[in-house]
Amino acid sequence: MPNTDERLAPPPGYRALFRHPVASRLVIARGISELGDFVGLAALLLLAYDQTNSVLGPAAVYAARTLPALLVATVFSGWLDVPARRTLLVWLSVAGAALIAVPTAVPQPVPAIVAAGLLGAVRAAYASVNVAVAAEAVDAALRLPLFGLSAFANQAGQVIGLLAGASLTVALGSRVALLIDLVSFLVAAVILAGLPKHPHRRREPRPPATAGVRIIARHPVLRGVALLTLATVLSGALPETLAPDLARGAWRPTVLAASALGGALFVLVVGRSGFLVRLAGQVAVAAALAGALLLTGVLVAVDAPLWALAGGNALIGAGGGWLIGAQATFARLAPPERMGQVEATIVAANIVVSGCGIFLLGGVAAVLSPAAAYLAAGVVLLVVVLLTRPDRLPHAQ
Repeated sequence: MPNTDERLAPPPGYRALFRHPVASRLVIARGISELGDFVGLAALLLLAYDQTNSVLGPAAVYAARTLPALLVATVFSGWLDVPARRTLLVWLSVAGAALIAVPTAVPQPVPAIVAAGLLGAVRAAYASVNVAVAAEAVDAALRLPLFGLSAFANQAGQVIGLLAGASLTVALGSRVALLIDLVSFLVAAVILAGLPKHPHRRREPRPPATAGVRIIARHPVLRGVALLTLATVLSGALPETLAPDLARGAWRPTVLAASALGGALFVLVVGRSGFLVRLAGQVAVAAALAGALLLTGVLVAVDAPLWALAGGNALIGAGGGWLIGAQATFARLAPPERMGQVEATIVAANIVVSGCGIFLLGGVAAVLSPAAAYLAAGVVLLVVVLLTRPDRLPHAQ
């Protein structure tokens, strides 16, 4: 029986992506939206801190984003595949603009925290439907470049948007940065409104909230890739969490941003190659990520120079880039009519596992040492790689 990804051709590269009527609009809208989101997030974080004069303000902004996103990706996930997907993407963008207008008009902590929470729900739904549109209307060969550029937009938007948003907020006030976020939502809505219709898509009845879990659990390859994904996101925020404790002075921003920079460069380069199309490539990079976590743990344990620690964090960020291959695998193997809910299920699982994971690993760092946290994350991922090995699974008919 042939392997799941036997006969898959390498992706054609980024020029073909921008010639595709659906893929081009998805990636352009995603880039604009991601940049605006992080500009707005920086403004919300600084607004919450300035108004409360406490780190609990920014912490509340982050925490508020989690529960609504989790509810959308679980309890309400069955609704994501019912309406027309183009219409849903447009209205989600408009809803984002309406929500960010509240703290723009009333720059106070409570409106900022409420808006951040509801925006978390909008982002979770938007990301899930975006992948569903790609699975439905973008050729399989173009999906990996699409997911690669989307991941690059996220990482680059995080670095540039947070810096720009913080600078604008300090220089001109939070309203200017929040207004940029609002405009980015509306521009993305206009771009998405130009997506071609898919009149042959039959509207399905709303499935139960557990349908996404059942689809993944019944498919051996999806099940293996999902486990690897969860083992990866377990330590996704570890470099940024430990950087303030490990680095001081001028090196602190470099160590803090190294993981995002490594991830951005990796997905930009590998997204146009065929390496992550195949499951064997995805597993190889996941194994390399485990090695990077172990290596960085050793570097921290021996008190290596900060440039070496920054390099280790960059390798960790690059290793996490294999997740664009996981997205492509889910888009290829999951039922297209349920892709929104399947992606939402993964989003929900990632939210829970990454939140619990960073809490547990942070505890390891506090009780034992930061080196122990890196080493523990590497060991967990390596064990999951050895146990799942989805590249060896036969194709599930």
